[in-house]
Amino acid sequence: MKKILWQSFILTLLLVVATVVATARQGDSRSKSFTVTKGGTLDLSVGGGDVRLASWEKNEVFVRADGVSSSDLEYLEMTQSGNTVSVRFQPRRSRSRNVKFDVKLPSDFNATLKTAGGDIELEGSISGKVKGSTAGGDIVLRDMAGSVEMTTSGGDIRTATVRGNVVLKTSGGDIDVGNVDGEVEVATAGGDIRVESVGKSLRARTSGGDIKIGDIGGEATVSTAGGDVRVGKVSGRASLSTSGGDIRLRSASGNVTAKTAGGDVELRDVTGTAEAKTAGGNVVVELRSTGKGPSLLSTAGGTVKLYVAENVKATIDATIELKRSWGWGKHEYDIMSDFKSETYEKGSDLIEATYKLNGGGERITLKTSNGNIEIRKLK
Repeated sequence: MKKILWQSFILTLLLVVATVVATARQGDSRSKSFTVTKGGTLDLSVGGGDVRLASWEKNEVFVRADGVSSSDLEYLEMTQSGNTVSVRFQPRRSRSRNVKFDVKLPSDFNATLKTAGGDIELEGSISGKVKGSTAGGDIVLRDMAGSVEMTTSGGDIRTATVRGNVVLKTSGGDIDVGNVDGEVEVATAGGDIRVESVGKSLRARTSGGDIKIGDIGGEATVSTAGGDVRVGKVSGRASLSTSGGDIRLRSASGNVTAKTAGGDVELRDVTGTAEAKTAGGNVVVELRSTGKGPSLLSTAGGTVKLYVAENVKATIDATIELKRSWGWGKHEYDIMSDFKSETYEKGSDLIEATYKLNGGGERITLKTSNGNIEIRKLK
């Protein structure tokens, strides 16, 4: 009897040990470490799950896949070839909703990330190039040292400080960017865009939202099909457009183009030429200098107000087209100016005036229909 009990005990012990070993092996297969050198690449492509990438001081890439079931372990591959670490997870069935990939890598490392259905989060002083995409999640970038290119088909994108260049695109969310030292390109098909500041050039586009930008250290191209545009100081050319909102620019040291189909245009402290057009609002422009070339300020139904520096050499042509409509006769439109006119004519359907400042110079054209024109000294 004792012999039988002893044999049962040994058998049970062996089963426990085997279970522990198997569990340990499964745990090991869900996490791996790879010795690498700087300048290498992480290539991660998974059929689903969140991805979190962070930097550390070790010359090592560590990958942990949480939430991978035992039945899906055969679809998880983590390998190394030279200085490239590859991670693949493509289960036959979509059972990766709760899977999370936690990756740590050296700061001077590159990364290519792709997930079919999860969030992507990056943090740390990663100085390499990082490119990533997700088909159905948000993207969050903490402080980053290198250049970043990220795309999502159905989520928001948020970043903190980035010291490199930034390319961010989403098909269905907002984009919120902090301070960026390099160039910025952002685009969304259905959300708002906000950027705190840009060290170099900026390209921002949305098909259905507002755009708010801080100071820009280079040229700016900003457009929206259905919202307002607000921009701070632009150190270069600026092209601003919207199909259904207002445009506000605080300052620009280059030529400015601003167009809206249904709102006001306000351009302050412009050093260069200005082209400001709206089909249904007021236009206000401050020209500190005229730059080289003509300027045009026009609206189909509002007031045009030009502030111009007294020492500028310019020739200003102002025209008000008087169109008869309901309520005609209740309004008296006119051209008002702090400068003496060269010519002035007021007819039944047209009011025209010409002004030559300091002997004349670059041409500035002001046009409106059934609205006033004001030409004031910039103080």
